[in-house]
Amino acid sequence: MENHNNYTICYFSDETVTLSEADMEALFDKSTSFNNAHNIYGIFLHIAGKYLQILEGDKAVIDPLYSRILEDSRHKNIYEVFNKKTDSLIFKEYNSKFSIIKTAEDLDDINRYLESNRYDSRCDKLARLLAPFMMFREV
Repeated sequence: MENHNNYTICYFSDETVTLSEADMEALFDKSTSFNNAHNIYGIFLHIAGKYLQILEGDKAVIDPLYSRILEDSRHKNIYEVFNKKTDSLIFKEYNSKFSIIKTAEDLDDINRYLESNRYDSRCDKLARLLAPFMMFREV
């Protein structure tokens, strides 16, 4: 059944301070736990001082979450790529949960997933957004 409250939000931001590996893992764990518990789908990526996050789910859940992100002191220069209603959730079928992109293999996997779903124009746009991150696969 189609959910008429489905929204997708995608943003880039710059980190304000470099987090330790332990702090980054804690952030990833907290994000994954919250998002999976609240049926939020998408990806979260951090490379070279940049964050890219895509959140998909019920508007009543992701709007307050995104508001907290906008106020989070760990982000600056937040650039909203899109924030809109959607008929379908791109990432609902990707690993069946919210995903943290940590390794080159994860990045390659998400890129292959987007390539295989190019029938949805958002997948094509997201693949283009990920392209600059692909150059950091060897880092």
